[in-house]
This record gives sequence, structure tokens and C-alpha cells, in this order.
Amino acid sequence: MILTGLTLTSLFLTVFFGIQYRMVKQPLARKIGQAIMNIFMGVTLILFAFDRFMLELTTIRMIMAIILLALGFVNLVMGIKNYRYFKNYSNNK
Repeated sequence: MILTGLTLTSLFLTVFFGIQYRMVKQPLARKIGQAIMNIFMGVTLILFAFDRFMLELTTIRMIMAIILLALGFVNLVMGIKNYRYFKNYSNNK
């Protein structure tokens, strides 16, 4: 139940920041918003993958969970990397 709540919360935040970053006109603010959205998308995918692991493990579910976990990890890492880069860039500008 907690895992489902966390997944839905991070999904809501992904959609929220996705809409918010698309409404911003400044390029640097858009990049920062996109990085935040990628972080929450990565968290959502990782939590969803863990949710798949909690169910009865079949081959399809296992493959799906591993793919979601890999995609989530990549989104999370790249989102954090981009956020740090563009945040430092905006502070130096």
C-alpha cells in the first residue's frame, strides 16, 4: 500500500513538473524543469519496477521489471546530472 502511494505521488509530480516545464519560456529554466521532471520520472519507474517484483514472478514480469528498473535508473541519474549542471550554470551566470 505504501509503495503504491509513493508510486502515485511520484507519478503526479512527474506530470506536474512536466506541465510546468513546458509552460516556462526561458531556456535555462526549461532545462532545470526538465531535469526535475526526469528525476521524478526515474523515481516513478523504479517504484513501479519494485511493485512488479512484489507480484508473482513470471518471466514476462521479471523482464518488464528489469527494463523499468534500468530506464528508471537512467532517468534518475541523468536528471540529477542535468539538474546539477544547469543549476550551477544558472548560479554562475
